[in-house]
Amino acid sequence: MYERKTMIRISGIILFYFMIFNNIAYSENIKPWWSQDVTECDIEASHRLDPYHVAPGVLQKNMNFKKAEKACLEALKKDPDNPRLNYQMGRVYGYSGQWEKGMPYRMKAVEAEYPQSLFVIGWLYLTGNTISEKNPCKTFSMWKRSAELGRLAAQVALPRHYLLGDFNQCGELLTNAQMMGFLDNASKKNPNYYASMLIEDLKFKISSQD
Repeated sequence: MYERKTMIRISGIILFYFMIFNNIAYSENIKPWWSQDVTECDIEASHRLDPYHVAPGVLQKNMNFKKAEKACLEALKKDPDNPRLNYQMGRVYGYSGQWEKGMPYRMKAVEAEYPQSLFVIGWLYLTGNTISEKNPCKTFSMWKRSAELGRLAAQVALPRHYLLGDFNQCGELLTNAQMMGFLDNASKKNPNYYASMLIEDLKFKISSQD
């Protein structure tokens, strides 16, 4: 039989790919202060797992980069501080291989504490994908805030990677009570089978440390 730590890693991989290819339930804890009007940018560049998307999501393979770039730039001229539009502009540039060009938009959405952007950009800092450098300490901060704002993916990913030691060099403390709190909140959002399995494994791991 696999040891629990191995099972946690396997479950985490399953959850990550499941979140990409399948929609899972989210429960937002903040009321959007930004416009909810549907723009051409939303139509061309929305992510279907973004809790605040206002149009059907577009996969990378189906995205028309030139059309999406033009649409998002036009939308941002009218509404430059909208974090959803900034996140989507960064998404377009990231997917089209122009991630450096997309960083100001990515970070503007992060600074506005847009939950989806906090989670996604945190993931990029953890993996080093389409970003200047790996920085798991930035990941920790972004995921913690995203989890506090109710993003299910962050509520599960943060405890998992903390238990795996990915943030050991950051000097940040996440108590067992905090991790259990995030996982309990995630459990209340009707997670799919794979997410539920990972949550149960993580709770078992945490309870065994008490």
